[in-house]
Amino acid sequence: MTVVLALLAVFVPASVTLVGYWFRQQSEKRLEQEQKQSKDRLAEEHEQSERRLDQQQKQENDRLKLDAAIRAADLFAHTSADAVANAARSASGLLALTRLGFADLAVALLVDLWSPKASALSEAELEAQGSSSVSPETAIQVIDAALETCEAEAQVMAAALLCRNADTLDICDSLHWPSSVNSRWIPQLPVTAKLLIVDALVNMALASEHTKNALRELAVRLYSISIGDPEARVKGCIGTLMKAIIPAVQDLGYKDFMKDTGYDFINLKQMKEVAAKASVHPDGYFERIVKDRSEKLERWSRGCTTLSVSAGMLAPAGTALRKTRLNDENAAQNASSLASIHRSIRGVSGCGNVKGAL
Repeated sequence: MTVVLALLAVFVPASVTLVGYWFRQQSEKRLEQEQKQSKDRLAEEHEQSERRLDQQQKQENDRLKLDAAIRAADLFAHTSADAVANAARSASGLLALTRLGFADLAVALLVDLWSPKASALSEAELEAQGSSSVSPETAIQVIDAALETCEAEAQVMAAALLCRNADTLDICDSLHWPSSVNSRWIPQLPVTAKLLIVDALVNMALASEHTKNALRELAVRLYSISIGDPEARVKGCIGTLMKAIIPAVQDLGYKDFMKDTGYDFINLKQMKEVAAKASVHPDGYFERIVKDRSEKLERWSRGCTTLSVSAGMLAPAGTALRKTRLNDENAAQNASSLASIHRSIRGVSGCGNVKGAL
């Protein structure tokens, strides 16, 4: 009996101690779980709050962009007898739309606003017609913005406009050609857009003065298209065109051609390699058009025997620097810019040919 009581005297306090320890452990585990759940809940609430703020910021930016775009579009409705003011409003509206990310809308409006024939009229004639046409330089900026979008319809429309008016542009003027395809290329363009741009380049060259400067520009740009495009048939088409002008390019008297930012060079051997990729297209219609273009280029290139040394010729058009553009990914950082554009627009608004078949 004494032994039992002794054992009880030992085990009871020990049991109480163990039970107390177990309860304390459970309590600490429960407290840790509650703290973890509280932290997770706070983190989730913070994340939801951040997402909500980002969404609100995006919606605000979209609202500002849409409001500014609507006000930019309003500029086209306020016409007057002053042709210069009309053209300025049109240019402001188009460039504002491209800056706001509405290049597709801008290029659609450009269809009716870019009329080279109207641009050639005198100021009196423009006022009589109430013309709102924009300059080629403004049109090229809009086309450049549309080509850099990921929207196929806008890219094709921009390329078609470029091709339609190519014979009014100067191949030696960097402002007369989109910088996104000037000594570089956009391989993701729709095939139709690619062909229209190539045809525009050819027709622009044929309409330009017969100078060594123009021949050089054409050769550099054809080379850049061939190197930048992975399609074998595009390389074959460009090769055929390059082959037509290579003899005249050889007669220029030099073998290195500066391109891009002015630090890279193309040599005559590389151009010949592009010409060597000339191939017959399986589509007979397409082949006939390419043949027509190459024959015209061959005749044109033979006449490019003079070197123009007029002002501006020191910097080849093919070395034009590419412009820096805003990106939709930086929309949150550009809220203040959008607001300023919104204010500035508010202030301004208060104030038989087979061309293109290639």
